[in-house]
Amino acid sequence: MRIVQRAQELILTSSERRIAVDATCGNGHDTLFLLKHFSEVYAFDIQPLAIKRTGEKTAGFKKLHLLQEDFRNIKNHVKNADAIMFNLGFLPGSDRKIKTSDHDSAEAIIRALGILNTGGVMTIACYTQHAGGMEEFLIIKARLEAENIPFELEEGFPGREILIAIKKQPSI
Repeated sequence: MRIVQRAQELILTSSERRIAVDATCGNGHDTLFLLKHFSEVYAFDIQPLAIKRTGEKTAGFKKLHLLQEDFRNIKNHVKNADAIMFNLGFLPGSDRKIKTSDHDSAEAIIRALGILNTGGVMTIACYTQHAGGMEEFLIIKARLEAENIPFELEEGFPGREILIAIKKQPSI
């Protein structure tokens, strides 16, 4: 199973389905999924092309907040969320030099956990085959361990995809 489909399955285990965040909206696939299952969705990306593509894919949906913004600034726009999805790496069909980076991604994830409601779910799709992808995964994993945040790992295509899943407990 691809980790994107598994991430979507896990997101649906969130205890509530009010507010969701797509931290890296890319081509809009996760945003569209979230719009079908949550009352309100915030979608972020730093690239104008990603915002454009997501806007086209989700045209007609209400309760979508589409923001061209760094994912480290999610807390500036969203006070709480029941589900948060990260899909790391680069935007397919665009400049592969523009991609998420290890320490920025780790920081964004820790900050986003601050708005995740108890019983909420966060998924982080990591792609380890591109330059810097494995390092990004390892830094995120180390940061979560250093912060004593419980998480689960699932491997998709061996050596290419790893999913990190967090179900927020009262202690996080």
